[in-house]
Amino acid sequence: MKQGVAAQPAVAAAPYQLDAGDRDGLTAYLRRQGLLDPGERVVTVARAGEGNMNLTLRVTTQARSLIAKQGRPWVEKYPQIPAPLERTIVEGRFYALAQRSPLLAARMPRLLALDPQSHILVLQDLGKARDLTSLYAGARLGEAAAAELADYLVNLHEVTVPAEDLEVLRNPQMRTLNHEHIFRFPLDPHNGLNLDAITQGLTALARELAGDAAYVERVHRLGQLYLAAAAGPLCHGDFFPGSFLATASGVFVIDPEFCFLGLREFDLGVLLAHLHLSGQPQPAGDEVLRRYEQRAAVDRKLVQALAGVEIMRRLIGVAQLPLVLELDGKRQLLALSRQLVLDL
Repeated sequence: MKQGVAAQPAVAAAPYQLDAGDRDGLTAYLRRQGLLDPGERVVTVARAGEGNMNLTLRVTTQARSLIAKQGRPWVEKYPQIPAPLERTIVEGRFYALAQRSPLLAARMPRLLALDPQSHILVLQDLGKARDLTSLYAGARLGEAAAAELADYLVNLHEVTVPAEDLEVLRNPQMRTLNHEHIFRFPLDPHNGLNLDAITQGLTALARELAGDAAYVERVHRLGQLYLAAAAGPLCHGDFFPGSFLATASGVFVIDPEFCFLGLREFDLGVLLAHLHLSGQPQPAGDEVLRRYEQRAAVDRKLVQALAGVEIMRRLIGVAQLPLVLELDGKRQLLALSRQLVLDL
């Protein structure tokens, strides 16, 4: 197999649409990309995970398997929500840049091809791996995994972004989409979400929080800070258990399509929020911050406030999690969110 990143198709062709039922078309497409050996063909195609943002397929040939991921003009899990096509190029540049760092490359799948015309990434398949959404069902992160995640963030935030990649990795379109669903939409009392269909009584809790003027104003200010980020460290942008894969070689990080430049506290805040949401013991979050701060300074108050916002949006926004929580547990977490945000 040819190694490296094929930035452009070997032969110009119309954009290809991924389709799990199109084995012959996918074989021809991968051959055009220079990713198949002579005589190699696609044998099976199946979805790889839920694919919240993108259509993600596991493609198996006679010899191996690959991951093919396509960004379409909508959010895969919520087709009613438009999404920028540019995210595929942004994600591809993130992977290519990460591969220049041995420490990051050791914690991410290898990028094999980026096709900007079809908005398709082809990635190394990590094999038998599971995401860490099992944490929400009671699994424990563990000290080693927490250390690996903290180390990953430190190394990511130390990456030097070349001048030619700065504009792409600022990623304004995806940050605008993320801002809407993190900082604004969940607190809009007219957003139309039927939260009682998720947990009876949750609608009333959401209305109460949305009616807290001081809280809403502070979340608004944090959202403006997030939107204004344009220079500084490279951030993953969606650093939560759905972006972590447990493998025999440790924890790997995937799905950096929400990456952006400039606010290291955002990545840390999102991670800490999900430690709270999954009921991890407090020492797990303390260890992440302690290990991170051994090498880089961070505004702990800002980290905690952004964690509070992430807790809120995961409980009363669109991007719901597989939480095993009754109303009282969600009430306690929303109270924690308010405390963390207002303590800034």
